[in-house]
Amino acid sequence: MTGKVTSITEIRSAVLRSEERVQATNRLITTLLLVVAALILIGIPATISASSTIAYQQTADRWYYLWRQLAGLGLGTVALFVTSRISYQWYRRLAFPIFGVTVILLVAVLMVGKTAGGATSWIDLGPVNFQPIEPAKFAVIIALSTALERKHRSLQDLGHFLAPIAVYVGVIAFLVLQQPDLGGVIIIGVITLSLLMVSAAPLRFVFGTAALGAVGVLGLAQLTTERLSRITSFLDPWADPTGDGFQLIQSYYALGTGGVFGTGLGTSRARWFYLPNAHTDFIFAIIGEETGLIGGLLVLALFALLAAIGWMIASRARDAFGRMLAVGITSWLVVQALVNVGGVLGVLPITGVTLPFVSYGGTSLAATMAAVGVLVNVAGPGDRSRSRRVRSR
Repeated sequence: MTGKVTSITEIRSAVLRSEERVQATNRLITTLLLVVAALILIGIPATISASSTIAYQQTADRWYYLWRQLAGLGLGTVALFVTSRISYQWYRRLAFPIFGVTVILLVAVLMVGKTAGGATSWIDLGPVNFQPIEPAKFAVIIALSTALERKHRSLQDLGHFLAPIAVYVGVIAFLVLQQPDLGGVIIIGVITLSLLMVSAAPLRFVFGTAALGAVGVLGLAQLTTERLSRITSFLDPWADPTGDGFQLIQSYYALGTGGVFGTGLGTSRARWFYLPNAHTDFIFAIIGEETGLIGGLLVLALFALLAAIGWMIASRARDAFGRMLAVGITSWLVVQALVNVGGVLGVLPITGVTLPFVSYGGTSLAATMAAVGVLVNVAGPGDRSRSRRVRSR
């Protein structure tokens, strides 16, 4: 009788622990979605304010960019729902087809793409324009995660370690550089480093790769005088106030005007053609101008919370593949935000990357929301037996 009572007590305790884990997971997913929703809700009015003047000048419709952003939000919402429902285990099977399609898109953009801001990075399909660099970031994450997991027993060998990096990262980075998009290459490099850090690879290989990557970026930056001056102008923008330093100086003016509490929503002066790319690369400056230091710190706090949630999801992942997916996606979103904000504040070079969820850009918004859906699926309890079956196929 005592044995039966003990057995029932153990079962009840196990059920309670399981319920607590499910509740904790649900809270984590809810918090993640609320953070993303908050960033999007901050981005919508900022996009309206930052883009209204240029939209009216270009199309006579001040809401032009808003409608396109809302279209991207609708597509992103569908993408988030779909990717959150697809077991992340299936990306092992989809990794290489997705990688192949991405390579085709990156080649296509070089052949028929639209050039803007000195880079050929857009594919124009009439009412729809998109940048292949956005899905390329996700393609690198799933392809490299799949390869590193499959080769985890042989990563002690330098050749086996370098092979997936050369194939999956090297090919994508080479094609992105042809646009040229050095900012995109930097983000892909950081994603790669984060995946290597949580793989079974020796740290000496990882640090060596990081050092070579840093040297490579510095070398690429010096290949042309124009590219080098754009990157180094943040050190002293007043050395060329009407040229390479102009955008950063205008960003300073906008942020300084905002002060602590801002000038008020929709009252930006920088948007009146003073600040180039106000609705894309430099939307954080508009947020700082209209909502002040308080608004800027709120955006940074949300990305810090996103980073914490992403790492918690990675630490709770059911396998190494899920952990690498979560780390790669989190690194992509958070590091890109830091690079963007750092450029706006003048503490990092201006690389032309957007602020995830906030900047105008339907492709970027849809791609990042799809990535969040994958994070949600990695965080979920899932079906372990089904996951094993998928992996064994």
